[in-house]
Amino acid sequence: MKIDIIDNIDDFKHLESVWNKLYNQISERTVFQSFDFNYYSWNYCLDNYKNNLVLVLVYNNSVLQAICPFYIDRRRRLRFINDSHSDSCDILSIVNLDIDIILEYIYNNFKIHVFYLTNLKVNSCILKYKPLFFDYFLDEFSAIYSVLDLNKGIFPDNFSEYKSKQKTEFRRILKKHKSSRHKILDCETDRFPLDEIYYLRSIMIENGIRSHDFLSPEQLKLIENLYIQGKIIISAVECEKKFTAISFVLNEADRYLIWIDLYDSSKMINLFNYISLLSSLSLNRAIHINFGRGDYDYKISNFLAKKMNLTSFYIFTSKKYKLMFYIEFFVLKYFKKMYNIFKR
Repeated sequence: MKIDIIDNIDDFKHLESVWNKLYNQISERTVFQSFDFNYYSWNYCLDNYKNNLVLVLVYNNSVLQAICPFYIDRRRRLRFINDSHSDSCDILSIVNLDIDIILEYIYNNFKIHVFYLTNLKVNSCILKYKPLFFDYFLDEFSAIYSVLDLNKGIFPDNFSEYKSKQKTEFRRILKKHKSSRHKILDCETDRFPLDEIYYLRSIMIENGIRSHDFLSPEQLKLIENLYIQGKIIISAVECEKKFTAISFVLNEADRYLIWIDLYDSSKMINLFNYISLLSSLSLNRAIHINFGRGDYDYKISNFLAKKMNLTSFYIFTSKKYKLMFYIEFFVLKYFKKMYNIFKR
């Protein structure tokens, strides 16, 4: 096994063809592991003097077998590229990779305070790593995502677990917004609706649903490029020539992930968008829907989506950084809990 490190944007760009070849050999891949997502994330959101690119390439007899899309942030934490906006993170590998060797190689060659590996699915090979020389903290319930498998057919009748009460509620929402029109935008036929996105973004910020840093210009540039590359479709609702809801949907064959939602003040307009999207996508084929990261009751209770856990794995290179992490982690957890209590 041979390990190489890519630390600059030019060499990163030249990886495109080999990255895509490796990516296409992996069955359990997500768009968050794709070249486009990682390259544009780095290029638009992270490439500055505070961050250091650490793309780990693993070869066997000159054949690329794994890519670890890492970077080191200003706090000397090793992280996945754009982990804050990735609904799941992982390395790409076509072999049973020995993660011990990878992480110890990085530790020996870079100044790392914490290995900050978040949003891992339960089948990630990283979770097999048990540090011998470092303290670590495994947060097995760091986040939740929810999924739904629909058969080909007319929604909601194509999901047997829906009872008459849920079906009636879906039809009530559709009737409530009968004057609205749902459409799916893709790069082949439609422009990227930037003005409409900014309009809905401003409404959500004004209504206090999102903070002022929601959908920064850099992140929108990333999303626009993913749209142009065909990695994203847009589920949109229009009423009286205005967009009232938009969802960015990552697509990979018949697997879809609803990533980011925008909507105005119309009651239940986001649910109308979801119902219309599921109806359109599943009409002619069976599909797998991932409702994205977040334990949102309106997704799980309305659509009976199955909850799945994400794990975060933190490895500390000294007791000092472990203590600092624990203080920050549990204090933030407490304040979030208090915030949610007062918000109710």
